[in-house]
Amino acid sequence: MNKPRFDPDSGFSLLEVLVAILIVTFFTTVAMQMLVISTAFKARAKEYATAAKLIEQDLENIRSLANQYEFPTLAAVPSAGATTITLSSTQGLLTGENIQFQGTPDVYTLTISGSTTTISPGIRTVPTSAARVVSNTVCNPPTPSPSPTTPPNTTTGLAQRLRLNTQGNLGSVTATYAGLTYTSVNNYAPYTIPGTQMRFWLMRNDTNSVNYPYDALQVKYIVAGPEPRPTSSFYGTLNTNTPKIVAELTSEVIPNASLQCIK
Repeated sequence: MNKPRFDPDSGFSLLEVLVAILIVTFFTTVAMQMLVISTAFKARAKEYATAAKLIEQDLENIRSLANQYEFPTLAAVPSAGATTITLSSTQGLLTGENIQFQGTPDVYTLTISGSTTTISPGIRTVPTSAARVVSNTVCNPPTPSPSPTTPPNTTTGLAQRLRLNTQGNLGSVTATYAGLTYTSVNNYAPYTIPGTQMRFWLMRNDTNSVNYPYDALQVKYIVAGPEPRPTSSFYGTLNTNTPKIVAELTSEVIPNASLQCIK
């Protein structure tokens, strides 16, 4: 019985060619899918990193304002019975507030008129040199709201007073998300990623809720985007028709003045 000999000139059978094509096609498809997935993850990581950077930059600005928010000191020691005092500044103080000099038990009513600062009654206990002038009005909780859903007075309480100092860098664009109203931050409204046309909107809410501590300012952020449109327009309300929310963050900031309150 003769055995078939190997023919070096013979080619692949049609079945072998089809199997090879299927194998190559399968691995090529998988490789392309992995490349697409990797590109998508890289783009998403870049979006999130950009959003986190925007939040961190503005939050550092808020923290800086909180560190700078402290009660002033006496620029000169008043004599007994004096009703006019000289302060290093009037930061953190408003007319009509009750003040107290650190190291003394007496409480006075403050009046600020231009560059003149007076107290009533006159000095009872002479404070020490460079004593700090603390507002008891700000250091105490604000007057309770008439309604459980109404925020407290925005001019009293450490957190609310600090909030007034944080409004300077907010824009005019507002958006509603998860029941809260957010306002655009001027420096990042919108922020364009370098080398692209993608825009991100940094939005902030720093209105304390009714039940939040009066001496800690709650700050909430959302970053909306990307927005590839060539205009800087933005919808008034965040909903399913607007850019996605890339990142969220909630933090709290305590003003430096809280450490200076007289307990």
